[in-house]
Amino acid sequence: MKKLFEIESDCLGILERLKAIDEDYFIVRNLDKNTFEVHNRKQPKNTYCLTIPYDVLDERTVSLVLKTRIQNSDEIFREIERENSKREKAVIKEVLNDFKEKLYDS
Repeated sequence: MKKLFEIESDCLGILERLKAIDEDYFIVRNLDKNTFEVHNRKQPKNTYCLTIPYDVLDERTVSLVLKTRIQNSDEIFREIERENSKREKAVIKEVLNDFKEKLYDS
């Protein structure tokens, strides 16, 4: 069973800043995983939104929550597609270079 402890305040005001974005956001400390999680009371069945990949609550938490909001999903998907395309081109270029080297070495 998950051990979740709701954070009611923090010294940098991160919780208040998240509530300014959406009043139903809340932060918990997952004691099993030793991580912070952002949850939203409006979500049906499961309030979980995301796990904060940092050891502390700071400005990066607010930036991450803003970036991952559903309103930004189109831009996130475009960013993923751009990154995947760049990686695919890099892999193709590497394979072609390897092929050329082997062809000319023969």
